[in-house]
Amino acid sequence: MSATAVRYGPRPPEERVDHEIDATTAPIATEAVTITYLTDPEIVAAVLPKPLEPAAEPLVRIQVQRVRLTGRAPFGSAVFSVTARHGDTEGDYPLFMPQSTEQSVTGGRETFGEPKKLAHIEVERDGDRVTAGVDRLGHQLIRVSGRVTGPGQLPPDQVNTEFYFKFLRAPDGGGITDPHLVYGEYHRHYELLETIEGTCELGDSPLDPVADIVIRELRSITWCRRRTIQVGRIVERVPAEWLLPYVHQRYDDVALLAAPSPESARA
Repeated sequence: MSATAVRYGPRPPEERVDHEIDATTAPIATEAVTITYLTDPEIVAAVLPKPLEPAAEPLVRIQVQRVRLTGRAPFGSAVFSVTARHGDTEGDYPLFMPQSTEQSVTGGRETFGEPKKLAHIEVERDGDRVTAGVDRLGHQLIRVSGRVTGPGQLPPDQVNTEFYFKFLRAPDGGGITDPHLVYGEYHRHYELLETIEGTCELGDSPLDPVADIVIRELRSITWCRRRTIQVGRIVERVPAEWLLPYVHQRYDDVALLAAPSPESARA
């Protein structure tokens, strides 16, 4: 075999393409169940690393969706985020971004700094009945069920911001490397929006403790069909010491899997 036929060998310039960028700058077709609710202000304040600050309302947004990217098979995706602000910019800070495929996890984490993890995701619609859920490592984390009650007011084209921190763990175990704050900007065009009357339940897990972000007031549940273009950009470098207390939000602390549950500890 010649050296040029070894696929692990160097590629010419025209083949050095980041296909994650290609995929996300083409319109992303999505069908999504979106839940918004209010939690406690002190909960939101507790989960935000600097330089992010709480927004005016302690609003939580959950999106469980079916995604179609050009050139890829459809996959499941979810976003569990709290509202935040950076200076004059308001947006969502995702605590948990489960995905059903390895390609979506690695592309989003390595390119944009998204806190993605592999999980089992379901989004089903049968007539007016809608169900959606996220399960990970044997734990039921998100359960949504309800009935479509009618059309919602179709939103105008808009740009929504999500805040990510792009960094890696240091290879010597001494912290993290070169962290930056990234804006993920989502240019969205809605084709359909419908309201849902239903329920949302959060389950517990030692690795993905979404249940700690308690539901105080359910604001809305909707079904939508939309097309999105995603653009990411680095905004500023962030001191590592600001992020070190929050690294567990992204990376699983596997020692927790061996720890006894509160129920067994009381037995």
